[in-house]
Amino acid sequence: MAVKALLVDDEKNNLENLKFLLENDCTGIDVVGMVDTGAAARTWLQQNKADVVFLDISMPGETGFEMLERIPNQDFRVIFVTAHNEFAMQAIKASAVDYLLKPVNITELQHAVEKLKSSINKQEFLKQNQQLIQQLVQNFKPGQTPVKIALPQLGSISFLDVNEIVSLQADSNYTIIHKQDMQKNVITKTLKDFEDILDGNQFVRVHKSHIVNLKYVKEYSTADGGIVKMNDGNVWSISRRQLDLFLQKMKTYNVLFFK
Repeated sequence: MAVKALLVDDEKNNLENLKFLLENDCTGIDVVGMVDTGAAARTWLQQNKADVVFLDISMPGETGFEMLERIPNQDFRVIFVTAHNEFAMQAIKASAVDYLLKPVNITELQHAVEKLKSSINKQEFLKQNQQLIQQLVQNFKPGQTPVKIALPQLGSISFLDVNEIVSLQADSNYTIIHKQDMQKNVITKTLKDFEDILDGNQFVRVHKSHIVNLKYVKEYSTADGGIVKMNDGNVWSISRRQLDLFLQKMKTYNVLFFK
């Protein structure tokens, strides 16, 4: 049975283009509705059934996030289709929800559809999707960086308060999160992924392998070219090219810190 899709975008060309790509370049998906506002989408969903909503974020009158906030019981998956927006993308990545950037890349769309088809009838994935969307709505406040990040794991999702993070350490394509309680999380995301998510005024990349939370910096030393000691006992090297940025951020974050 084909996956039923509702497309929501305020630009007609975007709707028509996405419909064409889904119907001609993807298999097992049926476009059952197209609307141009969040309000129209909510009305449509009250009267019809969709397995997935391809949702634009920036729409007049009601953003995609606001639309979702006004639907208490979401029994559908969501894939955001959006132009790049710093705050929106930061919230989306922090919440680990599925998204496509405009203009839509056919290969990425096909990958998203296949991922959707493999999980569409599994209740645990629907429940996870609902949790991620709820976290996304909380995370997205214009001008505010995410306060929690979603860490999907096999069969569950944990939500981590960013203030619990002391530092992050690269390990190939994984990242080790060092937490305030001395525990660690190993996540299948790169350090660059976290650099894009976290507040750059609080979290600073001091080395190609390390990001530190300035809140937990205990000591800076010029030994060995520059090292930073964290409250949890970890000691990380500061690369020469990152040293000036680190010192500048420390001055901004803590007025008592002097070079």
